[in-house]
Amino acid sequence: MTATLFLYLLFFQVPGASSKPSGQPAEGPQVVCGSETNTTDSQEVSDFPRVCKTSDRVVVTATRAPLAVEESGVATDVFIAKDFEPARGAFVLNLLRDVPGLSVVQSGGNGALTSVFARGGESDSALVLLDGIPVTEPGGGLDFAHLTSAGLERMEVIRGPESVLFGAEASSAVIQMFTERGDPEARRPHGSLTYERGSFSTDHWTAGLNGGLADRLDYAFTSDQFRTTGEFPNDAFRITNGTANVGFKFSDATQLRAVYRTFDSYTGTPGQVAYGLTNFDANERARDSVVSVRLDDRRGSRFSQRVLFGYHRYRDTFSDNLEEDYNVSAFTKTDGLKTYFAGLAPAGAPGSVPGFGDLFPSSGFTFTDRTSAGYQGTLSHHGGALVFGYDYERQAGSISGTDVARDNNGAYVHEQYALTSRIFVNGGARLEHSTTFGNKFSPRGAITFRLPTETYFRLSLARGIKEPALIENFAHESFFVGNPQLRPEKTDSFEAGLSREWLGKRVRTDVAYFRNRFTDRIEFDFSQNPATWENIARSWARGVELSASGKVWRFVSAHANYTKLYTHNFGNLRDPELVRRPRNAGSVSLEIAPRKWSLMAGARIVGERPEDDFVFSVINRNNGYENVFVNGSFRVTRNVELHVRVDNALDEGYQEVLGYSALSRNATGGLKLTW
Repeated sequence: MTATLFLYLLFFQVPGASSKPSGQPAEGPQVVCGSETNTTDSQEVSDFPRVCKTSDRVVVTATRAPLAVEESGVATDVFIAKDFEPARGAFVLNLLRDVPGLSVVQSGGNGALTSVFARGGESDSALVLLDGIPVTEPGGGLDFAHLTSAGLERMEVIRGPESVLFGAEASSAVIQMFTERGDPEARRPHGSLTYERGSFSTDHWTAGLNGGLADRLDYAFTSDQFRTTGEFPNDAFRITNGTANVGFKFSDATQLRAVYRTFDSYTGTPGQVAYGLTNFDANERARDSVVSVRLDDRRGSRFSQRVLFGYHRYRDTFSDNLEEDYNVSAFTKTDGLKTYFAGLAPAGAPGSVPGFGDLFPSSGFTFTDRTSAGYQGTLSHHGGALVFGYDYERQAGSISGTDVARDNNGAYVHEQYALTSRIFVNGGARLEHSTTFGNKFSPRGAITFRLPTETYFRLSLARGIKEPALIENFAHESFFVGNPQLRPEKTDSFEAGLSREWLGKRVRTDVAYFRNRFTDRIEFDFSQNPATWENIARSWARGVELSASGKVWRFVSAHANYTKLYTHNFGNLRDPELVRRPRNAGSVSLEIAPRKWSLMAGARIVGERPEDDFVFSVINRNNGYENVFVNGSFRVTRNVELHVRVDNALDEGYQEVLGYSALSRNATGGLKLTW
């Protein structure tokens, strides 16, 4: 349990610490476009014959009902099927790195613990959903290294609090993934098989099969495995993943769908090899499964309803049986209050800083599960739609060798409405009741103005809440205990954004300013005996996000984004900025994609950021880095495609987390067969 607490504090409690819709769940029978509504049959959003006239980009997660991105009042990024192609990489985190406002931090190579900080929020404040079911641990924790892209065909990223619709874990962002589904009208099954081989003995295969039967049944099955020995000793990683999505249409008005996804993984954890500390024994084994059953029903042309049941279970075992002692020293450089790691030094070298290099045996076990059920109704009306519903969750786990549980009940209402053809409003409120923190109220409101020349200006205010993790409520150890009186962390957010399409909609730009105030932040309080968690911290974050994409020529497109982020952690006098949130970050890419081949080249640039260091103590800043990547594909025949991918093409040595070396230059190539 000691090791579990240490890992928890290190990674989750660091101070301060063309989009045609596809694979979209049907939230209702209509796509609402401001004052105009496109009436369709009961097909999913992915099958709609046409979308909003104001935009071909539709989002559901922002309002729980289909709506044009420009009118949703929130900052949104949508990834579609082509973004999950093998040439783009095997993991979702590669796509998240190109979302402005998100800081993706991986403590090593493939499989290493990966966290996402959204708009200055904590690493456990972004809710992740799979077809509507939360896959985060109760309280918001998630290792993003386990999110593979196989079996996915759509992902929506909403930046900003969404507790009004999704409850007590969506305090800074919502990331929703949608699994691939089959075509009920398919006359024969379709399938694919992909294999790729790369640096560090990396193997990755993916197999998929999808189709339909009798215009009523559709199915899609995917399995994949990623394996690598890694760059360092004890750096092996293996993850095996499977997804099944089956739907049945009772009638044009009523459909039933079941989704199951699971993974099993093994990760060697060599530790802070950049500091000369290699752990030759530590490893982690994780197993995760999520299932959902959903019934969609339409009553007339204006009312639809949904009943959703879900279950998510996560098991994780950490083991380290060896004691290892290292005598390490480091050279540092100092600039005012900022101290940087400049390289390892011979032990005791003049001018060097000695480090704490003792690695102790430890073990830890995590088991959590979440049972959820909900009802949603969508009432379409002239100019908009009213969404209302109720969610229930039972969150359980094993904490300090004891089975614990808590219940959440939430009721919400949300309206989207076009006041005129140029003014769109949406907003709502949620009342959440928990058996641990009582009642909390979460409102949200936004207004969007459609200005001349296809320009949209939005303003929004929102409140998000993030409930404690189970360990924070229920731990019972000899030297630390949980605190059942903890209040949820609170985020109050303001956003102003401006988006525009230029040159006949060939170029799109978006700029957003946000300011978040974080209060009642939960920190571990060592001053008490036994130690516990308290709502004793507060901070703020503000910043500007810029993004642009456009078609440079017939088959040449470019993408770029940039984030400027300022943070302040009250009470930290040495370095008041929140750790692992860079002041400057961005990416740029250029893609050439004629009919038979494609080539993409780009770079992700991350500036220096504050960091906590537990080895040399004095180091509090991490240097910036650039990762240049290239990927390409070539369609040999209609059914055969080759692809190649190179990451860290300039072979830059850097650490996303101090002491944990990122992969050096690595390349992967493979073959995809389809039928």
